[in-house]
Amino acid sequence: MKYSILTIAAVLISGFSFAQNKMEKCNKLVQEEQKVCKDNVITSIVSDYVEYPENALFNENEGTVYVRFATDENQNLKSVRVLGESDKELAEAAQKAIERFAYAEGKMMLAQSEVYRIPVKFELE
Repeated sequence: MKYSILTIAAVLISGFSFAQNKMEKCNKLVQEEQKVCKDNVITSIVSDYVEYPENALFNENEGTVYVRFATDENQNLKSVRVLGESDKELAEAAQKAIERFAYAEGKMMLAQSEVYRIPVKFELE
């Protein structure tokens, strides 16, 4: 049991440091390109937090949900909103993925008082 917990911790730490390295690379870009780069990194990481709804899996529902979320001056998640028309279950799963990300890795990666608009993709393998 100890071994598996240590393995999980090592994987999480290495994943977080990999994401931090990507964000540092974004910081080296010209200002106009930084936001797009950071949004792409966040989009990639959020996908790890997505839990495909069982009913959507059963019905083979796929799609992209566009989510807008904002942070406050302390980098805390302030609001999450689905943009446009989306499947209800996929939209709820996308919002939950953003919330899980924001309270885990996102706390260290999200900027203060920033607005993000990212796609959350649901694709069957």
